[in-house]
Amino acid sequence: MPNLYVGLDGEMTAGDPRKGGRLIQIGIATGVAPGERITELIGWSAGEYTAEPKAMAVHGISEATILAAPRGPEVDARLRDWCLARGAAEGRRSMVAVGFNVGAFDLPFVRDTLPLTASLLSRRSVDLNAVCFTLGECLSHGGSRPKWSTWKRLCREAAEKELTAAGIATAWHDAGYDALAALLSWRWLCARIAAGREE
Repeated sequence: MPNLYVGLDGEMTAGDPRKGGRLIQIGIATGVAPGERITELIGWSAGEYTAEPKAMAVHGISEATILAAPRGPEVDARLRDWCLARGAAEGRRSMVAVGFNVGAFDLPFVRDTLPLTASLLSRRSVDLNAVCFTLGECLSHGGSRPKWSTWKRLCREAAEKELTAAGIATAWHDAGYDALAALLSWRWLCARIAAGREE
């Protein structure tokens, strides 16, 4: 059975789970068509999380929303069923998460909060930052050798353009939008690598 590559992104209350940072929104995407993306809020009770002002300002999810949202086990069961219906396999970690810093940052929060969903995810992931770093060392684009940050900007711009063309409004730092953008960014980068030539 082939791997199922999925865009994955989370929004957190703070950057470190050891200091009370908690996953409060998750997005998973298998494609752009309706039904190929799921976005879920995850609720916590007062005292169960630390709200770091900088992190909270990034996504704009209010503490009132966090307190009212469905709790982790309910969301986890729904996400697991959604993933299984789209090709994930029970007992086989066939879903490969794709995202910017997804392995080091997002996945530890997912494993802590959503164990059923995490059990479907491969221990391997595609970190788009690493892909951009690599391309910055070995591939030309537009007659120059872009830095990794330029590759990141280019792939995100390409993803946003494709999403806009599909009628999906720009909404960076919404986990569902970011998951879609990650998947499309990866596909764009793969095409550049496959071409192996200047665009």
